[in-house]
Formats: sequence, C-alpha cells, structure tokens
Amino acid sequence: MCNSLTWKGTSLKISDTEANEDFIYYLNQEGISLRNDEGYYTLENQANYFILEDDFVFQSKNLSLLIDKYTHKNYNDKIFVYSSQNQSFQEINEVLSDKEKYLRILENNILDGDKRNIDLSVNTLNLVLEDNTKNKTFIDALILLCLANKSSYDAENIKSEFQIEEKSFTVNLNIASTEPIGLYPIYSWIINDEEYKSSHFVKLEIVRQIIVNKRDITNVESLLIDSKLAYKRIISRKTNDYFEQLNRLKDDFLTLSKNENSILRTLNLTFFTWIGYLGIELFKIITEYNGQNVIDYLLFSKGTKKGIVILMFIIALFFIFLAYILEIKSLEKSYYVIKEIYENKILFESDADENSKFESTIKKPKIGKLQIVVFIIIIIVLIFRFLFTFHWK
Repeated sequence: MCNSLTWKGTSLKISDTEANEDFIYYLNQEGISLRNDEGYYTLENQANYFILEDDFVFQSKNLSLLIDKYTHKNYNDKIFVYSSQNQSFQEINEVLSDKEKYLRILENNILDGDKRNIDLSVNTLNLVLEDNTKNKTFIDALILLCLANKSSYDAENIKSEFQIEEKSFTVNLNIASTEPIGLYPIYSWIINDEEYKSSHFVKLEIVRQIIVNKRDITNVESLLIDSKLAYKRIISRKTNDYFEQLNRLKDDFLTLSKNENSILRTLNLTFFTWIGYLGIELFKIITEYNGQNVIDYLLFSKGTKKGIVILMFIIALFFIFLAYILEIKSLEKSYYVIKEIYENKILFESDADENSKFESTIKKPKIGKLQIVVFIIIIIVLIFRFLFTFHWK
C-alpha cells in the first residue's frame, strides 16, 4: 500500500497529493463522499463498497477491528468492489447470502469476545478478498466461530473448542502468524448446499462430531468427504442399520468368495475325472499295441474309431469348460445385484470413485486366466490329433 494511504481504525486516510488525484476522482465519480481534513481526505467505512480491503486486512493485527469493519457492510444489496489495477468498481450481485444462517448459528454458540453479534457474510468476504495467506486466515477465524461450540478471541488469537458429549477438541489460531487451514469448503457445504430448511444445523453437528473423533481440523478434504458420507446416511434414514449393512456386505462377500471357490473346485474335480478317463483310454491303447514305436502310434496313427473317441473327449472338455463359464456368469449376476442394492442404500458415495470403493470391498467374479490357457492348449492338441486320425487325400 502506498505511504500516502494509511488506515486509522476502519477509515482510510488519503493524502491530498498528486499521486492520489485519480483515486480521489474515481471515488467522487462513484458518489462516495470524503471528509476533507487538513492535508488529507478521510474515507469512512462504506456499507456497499469494498475499497482496498486486502490492504486493510494485511495491515490489521486486531481481530475485533476486522470484525467491526465488516459487520458494518451491507450484504443484502448490491455491492461494489474497487480494483486498484483497473481503477474501476465492479458490481457483484450474485453472492449466496449466508448472513442470517451465520448469525443464527452464532446465537447458539458460546462466544467470548468484544463483539458477539457478528452480522456479516463469509461467502461475500471469501469472494471479494484476494486469495492470500492473511485473508484466508481471517476467513478461517470467522468460520471457526461458527463451527465450534465455544470460542473466545482477543486482538490476535482465537481459541475454539469442539465438544460432543464428553469428548472435546481445541483449535488455536493466530491471525498474524498461523498458516491458514482453508476451512471455506466445509463452511460452503454446510451453509450453501441446503437440501431442506435448516439442514445446515444437521451438517454442522456432523462436522463437529467428525472433528472431535478425528482430533484434527487441518485435513479439510478428508473431513468434508466423511461429513458428506455421514450426512447421506442420515437423510436417507440409514443410520440405525449402517453397521448391519456393513456386516451383510461382509457376508455377501464371503458367500461370493465361497461360491467362486466351490465352482473352481468342481471344475478341477471334473477336469481331473476327464483326465482320468483319457488316461484309461491311453492305457488300453498302450497295452494292446504290439509294435515298437508307441509314441508314433499314439500321435499319428489313423482310424475312424480313434477319431470318434477323440471327438467325444473334445466335446466333453468343451461342455466342462462351458459349465464353468456359465457358473461364473451366474456369480457375476449375483455380484451386480448386490452392488445395486448397496448403492441404492447409499452405503457408498455416488461419485466418480463409487465403483472403485465397491470393488475394493467385493471383487467381481472372473474366469481364471490359467483355466483359459490350459483349456485352449488341450483343445488345440486334441483337435490336431483328431485331424490326424483321418486319411486325407
């Protein structure tokens, strides 16, 4: 900020110098009155105008003064933000109003500080203030007053206590030195996404419960995900049977896994039975053969009867593997039915990660790659042997 522009309380002192002529001109053009004192002009805190607010927040070390300035803004009408780069005012009239909700929540909280009636809009401040460390820390301080059951603050420090039954968790924040937490996404979800009237009170209690349980407020993304999941269970009336659903999901997983193992065991048993019959036939051929080269006889000898026997083994193996495929497909249908049931019960969040979350719990039954390879190799060998049993011209 230029040295010819200084803040005193919530008012801006503008030196009557050539460097400020354009700034004073634009303020007058906008109809903003300035008090003419000796050697400088005084710009009082404007209700509908945000002028050099980033500079004010940056230089201020008094939370009470910050709150005092922004509670005197008018958030129910059009507001105008001054851009020092463009030397113009930008009209903003599409701000999600949260002032009344914010005030109602604070009325139910225990607040110890210079000012309890904090009548402002966090949404608006988050929009008009630049995205820098000091501004974000100030926004965090305002949000902590809302989220916590009990808060106390002085010039620079705020102490917020989250309490659920006998459990509690305390957060300390210094507006001058603490790195911002970035709580606005949680605040925005609580206040702005209103599924029904006063749903923000339910969301607020959920967030408090999760913060106390986790004893951490810095991982905002994780807190928000957990809060949304818990809220969906509540509004869908699934809180009482949530853990019962988890147990049923485990039972379904075990049932699918057991059935898949049973199918694989049946395939192995049937396949080894098939191998046994094949071995018996080979044994008969070997014992009845009177020649010298039994390997050549097994692989290349001709004969219609041999072709029919080999064809029967091919057909039998084909049906064995077909039965295995049909059983796996049947399990896949069961898998999709279970998945649909649990999705409808909102056990999992319906977002881009939904499939991965479900499939990480219950694996979809699949045809084994090893079984496919073995089947293909044996079928190819038998087909070639079948073709060698005939006298081709």
